Amino acid sequence: MNPTLSNISEEGDVYKFTLSGVNVSLANAIRRTILSDIQTLTFYTENHKENQCNISVNTTRLHNEILKHRLSCIPIHEKDLAILPGNYVLELDMQNDTENMVIVTTEHFRIRNKANENYLTKDEVRRIFPPNAKTNMFIDFARLRPKIGDNIPGEQLKLTAEFSVHTAKDNSMFNVVSKCAYGNTIDVVKANSIWDDHKEKLVSEEMTKDEIEMQERNFRILDQQRHFVPDSFDFVVQTLGVFDNVEIIKKACIVLQNKLVDMIKSIDSDTIPILNSETTMDFSFDIILENEDYTLGKVLEHVLFENYYTRDKILTFCGFKKFHPHNQESTIRLAYVQNADKRMVSQHLRVACIEASDVFEKIFKMF
Repeated sequence: MNPTLSNISEEGDVYKFTLSGVNVSLANAIRRTILSDIQTLTFYTENHKENQCNISVNTTRLHNEILKHRLSCIPIHEKDLAILPGNYVLELDMQNDTENMVIVTTEHFRIRNKANENYLTKDEVRRIFPPNAKTNMFIDFARLRPKIGDNIPGEQLKLTAEFSVHTAKDNSMFNVVSKCAYGNTIDVVKANSIWDDHKEKLVSEEMTKDEIEMQERNFRILDQQRHFVPDSFDFVVQTLGVFDNVEIIKKACIVLQNKLVDMIKSIDSDTIPILNSETTMDFSFDIILENEDYTLGKVLEHVLFENYYTRDKILTFCGFKKFHPHNQESTIRLAYVQNADKRMVSQHLRVACIEASDVFEKIFKMF
């Protein structure tokens, strides 16, 4: 495969490009990785055992679990993932002593150095928790109601939180994009030709101009999507702002390459399970991919299919399946024309990993 990049455009935080010369499995692998496997700084509050937020005082209308979840949803704008975790702690201590409602936002966050007890400057904290670029407003976190007379004090919220590194696979609130999608590149010439033929038919049926225009809109929305350029995909990526769009795409390629390199190491150390298939097909083997799913499984399935079914014609079957979404493992099944052994299977898998890694490296270098 020889990937090519074209039609690159960027408007604000939306990045568009066309990736051609690759199978849909590789395009989908990039999309899935961007949506689930890019590491970012987070506040992890998922459960009591691993909770990183300690709320010491909370007299607001929201209970602790809601506040912790709201805190986890706030993006942390720091690209260096090693600086904050273990070295700094987030602090918030607010009490409403006024007669009006007080909105607690990320502007009120403070970050303390655990080693020297010094606090980061206001400008540095604002860089990590910036205001919205369009409204210049900070993210609302909680509301503190005012005091009622001299006997009922205003609401108070006091907490500390540790920083950690997670991915959207751990929880979807740890995502790095607000949009990441792709579609087939429309073959405009072919689509226009088909519409022209259809338009002639509509004219012959004496449809009005308005009716024909409505039919064209329907065609552009629906049937036009059937006519596309093979192995060409129009991508759109919109960052949340922590990383820029090109960084995110390159990070996805690196993640996929690292997974394939780790798999090659596992093949070389003979730790990838290769089992005889429980099926009626002769010379059939199951390759068990541990902690992998469709992201990498479909890529390897495609490369194996193209190399050994289509080109070399030594396979009678090549397929991938994850039997249940909750399973931590998935399976690639290969059936050979002639008698084969596990050593041959592992060698074919190794070649597929190398070829797939090379393609992702080429894509990485294009950005």
